[in-house]
Amino acid sequence: MTSRISSVLRSVLMTTVLIAAPATVSRAADLVAPGTYAAVTDSDCAAPRNLAAIERKFRVQANEVHHQPALDIVSITDIRENRYLPAREDITSVDRLYCKASAGMSDGRTRTLWYMIEYGEGFAGAFGDNVEFCLSGLDRWNVHDGACRVLR
Repeated sequence: MTSRISSVLRSVLMTTVLIAAPATVSRAADLVAPGTYAAVTDSDCAAPRNLAAIERKFRVQANEVHHQPALDIVSITDIRENRYLPAREDITSVDRLYCKASAGMSDGRTRTLWYMIEYGEGFAGAFGDNVEFCLSGLDRWNVHDGACRVLR
């Protein structure tokens, strides 16, 4: 009788584990890329001033870091908001908007562009917003960790 009870308990336990496993996996994936990417046209992710800042900063980076002065961003398309982190007094006083796009390069390749807009953090904290970016495969010194993880 006890062996029958233990086998029933074992099968109930296995069923519970198998049912709970998919829910755990889906929650883990949400931590990597929270929410659904949304295409935006009126977001700060698509604002010309922010895209121009990325292009301008990349020209400097292409010359001084990659030593490829001919490499340039020729187009930025498929712009999407990834996540928004509002300012919180206990953690950070800066609003941050994380974005993703596709960057067409002058060498013919298309790379994933990850960038973050920090509101009110421009030069000396008084002149606009700060834009940090990373192009997948071109973070030579891993400034933004592997595969641009910090800006996702």
